[in-house]
Amino acid sequence: MGNLLGKEKIKTPMTIPSDTVIPLHFYDDTPVNRSVIVEFTMRFDDVLDADKLRTSLEKLLSRRDWRKLGARLRLNSNGKLEYHVPEAFSENRPAFAYSHSTHDVGIASHPLASRLPRPTAKPTVLDDPSEFGPLLRRWGAPQTILDYLTTDAPQLSLHIVSFTDATIVTLSWPHTLLDAIGRKELLAAWTATLEGREDDVKPLHGVYRDPLESLGANPKEPYVLAHRHLSPVQSLLFVLSYIWATIFWWGGEETRMVCVPARHANILFESARDDLSAPAAQCANDDKKLRPFISEGDILSGWITRLALVHLRHVDQTVSIMNAFGLRSALAKDLLPPTSAYVGNAVGSVYAFLSMRDLFAQPLGYTAAVVRRSISEQGTRDQVEAHAAIERAALRQGRAPVFGNTKMTPVMISNWSKAKFFETDFSAALVARPGSASDGDNNNNGGGDDDATTPRPPEYRPGRPTYIQPNGLVNRQLPTRNSFPIVGKDAAGNYWFSGTLQHGLWGQVQEALDAEYRYFSQHDENVRRLQAEKAKGF
Repeated sequence: MGNLLGKEKIKTPMTIPSDTVIPLHFYDDTPVNRSVIVEFTMRFDDVLDADKLRTSLEKLLSRRDWRKLGARLRLNSNGKLEYHVPEAFSENRPAFAYSHSTHDVGIASHPLASRLPRPTAKPTVLDDPSEFGPLLRRWGAPQTILDYLTTDAPQLSLHIVSFTDATIVTLSWPHTLLDAIGRKELLAAWTATLEGREDDVKPLHGVYRDPLESLGANPKEPYVLAHRHLSPVQSLLFVLSYIWATIFWWGGEETRMVCVPARHANILFESARDDLSAPAAQCANDDKKLRPFISEGDILSGWITRLALVHLRHVDQTVSIMNAFGLRSALAKDLLPPTSAYVGNAVGSVYAFLSMRDLFAQPLGYTAAVVRRSISEQGTRDQVEAHAAIERAALRQGRAPVFGNTKMTPVMISNWSKAKFFETDFSAALVARPGSASDGDNNNNGGGDDDATTPRPPEYRPGRPTYIQPNGLVNRQLPTRNSFPIVGKDAAGNYWFSGTLQHGLWGQVQEALDAEYRYFSQHDENVRRLQAEKAKGF
């Protein structure tokens, strides 16, 4: 995508002399980021005041440093992206694009909104997020980076859809603007402004200067995967075979949302940790503290990889599990201090390699431990520096570095759980509805005539999203097969993720989920039976 824009002559809007021009930071202006427009949707089972949401976001972006998020995107004569920040925002040049549609019915009565996923009793493959585009996107909204470069459109868009009993809030932006943790920082600052806690808004970090400019300049040690770094020719062979298999051989890709109920997820986590328990002879009283540490994210990475590759379980290939690795924690002591908000892109990668045979023959805990080891080894401050040196050299040549071998099968995981998006609190914008109890009443949904009064679930928290859906509008030249953003865990403990697979494979994934659900259900039944017999003294 970088080559496309670097050589293509495009007609850009007239430059405004009063605009402040800021070059994009190195990790923002990358080929992958140029290729993706992100849509981030939150459904609230509450009526929210759209005007309060809009005006509080306007207030945030009017702050001297946060004004940068209202910049227009331009391509300079060198083929590099730059920000043009208006001196002042106005009706003609707003800080963000805003649209609001209202439906005088409950969300269950709307033909499209009623289909938005709800939690399921068993692991379930759900709808394609793109099917909801007509509802979640304003007419004429940008869908490629050229739509920003050839107009004076602001990068950030806010689209709100109001029902008598629910509200849908969608933010969209080009990936060059921010990553998942940058989104978290934006939501935190927006919420603080909405609640009148403006002193709690962190100053924006790196407004004019790239704080990651020096990252990778002076590595202190070799990168642990340097021996797996493919040459430019090898990388090209891998990319071409990957694109051919995705677009031509398999007939394209399909994206779906997946819900993993809390009970199923908890059994999955416990089972994987049991895989790593010390032998009984060395583990008196089944002391779980002797288990090697693996996180829920490690287990999900291994489990999702199995699901993605279940159709290849008998193929002899290397599997690469790439986890997106947020750099903010690794760089917190020097380049990205937590006292400031870095709303940009600061993401690296860690790679775990294993054979397809081990992926399916070994227990899940084994794969999770391989993932954990990759994070422990590659996630240190010095390794981040060493990887950045290789990455910078490759990106300067217009390509991304590839690690592994030319015939490997890659799976990409981006776990957003630490961002805690389901804890986004817009309760300061709650609207009291006729016929409803006070905010947060667990016994009434309130709403209009077609809104049935049903009990709130015990985990209900007013003003928090009950469903979150990511969607990426991706340039066709960038296949996203085997990529999985993990949205996180909702208030009831259900995990949500989306994924993109080759066309026609999601049915096999559902079959694998169903088989695992039946196995877990039988296991639960056996445990309950044994507990009942023990209680009776057998």
